[in-house]
Amino acid sequence: MKKKPSPKKPFSTALSVKEHGLAPILNAAYLLTDRAYARIDGSPKARLTVTLRAKDAKDAAGLGAEFERTLRTQELRWAQAEANRGLRERVARQGLLIAAGLAPAAPASAPAPAPGGGEPLSAEQQAEIDRLIAEVEVEIKDLKKKPAGADPENVRATWEEKHGEAGS
Repeated sequence: MKKKPSPKKPFSTALSVKEHGLAPILNAAYLLTDRAYARIDGSPKARLTVTLRAKDAKDAAGLGAEFERTLRTQELRWAQAEANRGLRERVARQGLLIAAGLAPAAPASAPAPAPGGGEPLSAEQQAEIDRLIAEVEVEIKDLKKKPAGADPENVRATWEEKHGEAGS
């Protein structure tokens, strides 16, 4: 007869930070804290030991395998986030400039800097990004044209509008 897994016996693994990355290791451990207590020891620059102790006996059996799957998922997630960081920064910067009314005219012929320092975007990719940005600009203009919704509690009123002039 098989023994039931015990929450007293923890799962522990040593991981190279250089190989897996600090953020994926920490996030994988954090994502399992609903089912296990996580302890992380070691050097955040070299090697970490992740120890997970199940909160409930039913969660103890697959804890190691679940951590490994979660770690692989986090590695992929962080690699993808790093690869498209330049693109996300550009889109956010452009959105802020548009919202502030300071958006410069985009040069049509200059290729956009590549996300993550890779090759420049193709003309097709740049055209898609420009189309999406133009779409958002139109939506913002439409929103600014629409009258504001009802304000039954007069939340948008200034202090002076509600209580009169400060010196009165």
